[in-house]
Amino acid sequence: MRREHWHLTEALIFAHFAFFFMTSTTPGTQAMLELLPGQVAARPWSVVTFQFLHGGIIWFFFSMLILWIMARPLEEEWGSPRFLIFWLVSVLGAAGTAIAFGQPLAGDIFLDTSLLFTFATLSPDTEFLLFFILPVKVKWLALIGGGLLLFSSFVRLGPLGGAANAVGMSAGYIFFLATRKLPSRRKIAFQMKKARGAAVAAAKDTVVERRNLEWNPRVRAAISHLEGGEAPTGEDEALFKELKEGRDPSITVCAPEDFGMTDDPVCRKCSGYAECALRKIRSTEKGN
Repeated sequence: MRREHWHLTEALIFAHFAFFFMTSTTPGTQAMLELLPGQVAARPWSVVTFQFLHGGIIWFFFSMLILWIMARPLEEEWGSPRFLIFWLVSVLGAAGTAIAFGQPLAGDIFLDTSLLFTFATLSPDTEFLLFFILPVKVKWLALIGGGLLLFSSFVRLGPLGGAANAVGMSAGYIFFLATRKLPSRRKIAFQMKKARGAAVAAAKDTVVERRNLEWNPRVRAAISHLEGGEAPTGEDEALFKELKEGRDPSITVCAPEDFGMTDDPVCRKCSGYAECALRKIRSTEKGN
C-alpha cells in the first residue's frame, strides 16, 4: 500500500536507530536515558527515552523487526492519532508503574509484546517464518514469543521491572480492546466520502428541481399555445433554446406517456426534464 507521508512508525524506528548509535558511540549516554524513579524530576525526558535503550544488537534487531512488520499495518488501519495514543498508553503505563514501584526501567519489551498480542488478535492466522525458515501463525507466535519476552524482562529487570513491563504491555493491549469497536481510518474515510457524495447529489437534485420548476409553467404555456393553433411566441422560442442546451446526454429518458412534468415527483427532480419537455412540445406541434 502506498504511503503518502512518513508516520509515527517510521519516526519511532528512526529514533531507535539514532539512540542506539548514540549509546553505542558515546559512553555514559545510556545512563542519562534510563528511567530512574528517584531522578525523574531532574531528567523528565527519561519517561520516554528509556524505551530506546536495548540490551544488545540482537534485542535491537528483533525490536525493529516487530515495529516494522506489526506497527506499520496497525497504524495504516487505525490512523496515526489512534496509534499515537496506543503508544503513549503503553509507554506511560510502563513508566508510571516503574516510578510507583521505584524500579529503574530500560528497553521497549512492553511495546513489542503489546504490538505482538494486538496484531495476533486482529490477524491470528497470518504466518511468519520463524528464524526465516519455519512457518508459524502469529497467534502461536504471540503466545510463545510474548511469554518469552515477558519472562526475559523479569529475568533481566527483576520482579518489579518485569511487572512494569507487564503493565505497559497490558495498558496498550487493554486500550486496543477498549477501542476495538471504533471504526478504522479507512471506514471513517469511506463514510466521509459517502456523506460528501450524498451532499453533492442532494445539492445537484436541488439545483435541477429548481430549474425544472422554473421551466414548467413556460413549458405548459408553450404547449397551450400550440394546442390552440397559435404560433410560438418569442418567449417560447427562447424556452426551446434553453431546453435544447439543458439536455443531459447521460440520462436515458422515460417513455413519452410517463412524462408528468413537475406534477410527477420523479420528473420534478430529473435532469432529463428538458429532453422530455422538448419531446412533449414537438409531439403537440405535430399533432396540430
